[in-house]
Amino acid sequence: MLVLTSLSFSIMVLFCLAMTKHREQVLESEVSMLAVRFFRPFAWLLLLFTGYLSVDMYGWSIGPALLFGALTIATLLLILLLTYRAKIVPELAIVLSLIASMSIFIA
Repeated sequence: MLVLTSLSFSIMVLFCLAMTKHREQVLESEVSMLAVRFFRPFAWLLLLFTGYLSVDMYGWSIGPALLFGALTIATLLLILLLTYRAKIVPELAIVLSLIASMSIFIA
């Protein structure tokens, strides 16, 4: 479940960075428009991978439900962070992505 929640948080951060208002709220420096155009498609690809990983790990009976639960937890965490501590969102997304990748390769 930690892997799914970590990847879901990274997905939501990518969707957040694809929007101008949130990108200005989270990042202090400017990001090139070429990079911004890749945030949303990369988030969708990561979402598809997370869905596949969820079904592969837990099966069709409970995998999709756990995926939606992980997406809900990650979205709630991102909403709270955007409200109170928006500047730590990129660092937290990187750390959680590393935790997720290490968990995938260990398990």
